[in-house]
Amino acid sequence: MTLAAVLACGPLAFSAQARPAQAERPQARPAAAKAAPHAAPSQTRHARARRHNQYARAPRLPDRPQDFRPVASGGSFAVSTIFQGPPRAACLEATRRAEHIHGLPPGLLSAIALSESGMHAYAMNIGGRAVFPASPDAAAALLRAASRSRNVMAGCMQVNARLHARGETWPLDARLSADWAGGMLARWGQEHGWAEALRRWHGASAGATNRLVCRVRAKMEITHPGSALFSEHHCNTGREERTRRNGEAHFNSAQDETI
Repeated sequence: MTLAAVLACGPLAFSAQARPAQAERPQARPAAAKAAPHAAPSQTRHARARRHNQYARAPRLPDRPQDFRPVASGGSFAVSTIFQGPPRAACLEATRRAEHIHGLPPGLLSAIALSESGMHAYAMNIGGRAVFPASPDAAAALLRAASRSRNVMAGCMQVNARLHARGETWPLDARLSADWAGGMLARWGQEHGWAEALRRWHGASAGATNRLVCRVRAKMEITHPGSALFSEHHCNTGREERTRRNGEAHFNSAQDETI
């Protein structure tokens, strides 16, 4: 349930600079080297470019999390929140909508929300203490009253409210929160792959990628059964099953509450 400060810097700009042409090199490669059984340099470069560019074919999206922030609402909720139903139903509707709008793999954003907040639009973690207010007004009051010295993760997608909301309550609006998260994940996923997108979302080290992927993949068995996303990753089946069961009740509740 963390969104580290690495998000404030945004994804690293992708570099696709080509190597200098052979004619620009100060010395020509010896003839004997050309006869070596290795792949030609041009073939190696082309293979590397294909590998690195497979997610960069779509137009580039904004670079920074701030670029996806909703227009300031003066600290109040958008009207959409009031009419989105119970908190878990609101979160499910919002993540499915954002998946469609941003072209995300079906079930991915819903699985992340299930993992982050139990799919609860008003969930908050205030200084390490999890709370689940029943109404948007109660959630907004808690967010405003929280000490500025405490870290606050808020809403369906558990946005770092201190870092990214800057005094606003929009992370508690399920649609705004899901749109914000969906825009960033789409950018990262298109350019670097969905596993890397998950790593960046959590601000985790490269070594934690497989653990994060396995956790979300287990939730996707609920949000989009039969998905082949992340099928190439090796996960602990027993741990995945426990993770799946832990999220099943919240997801079923969200579905039952959906109007």
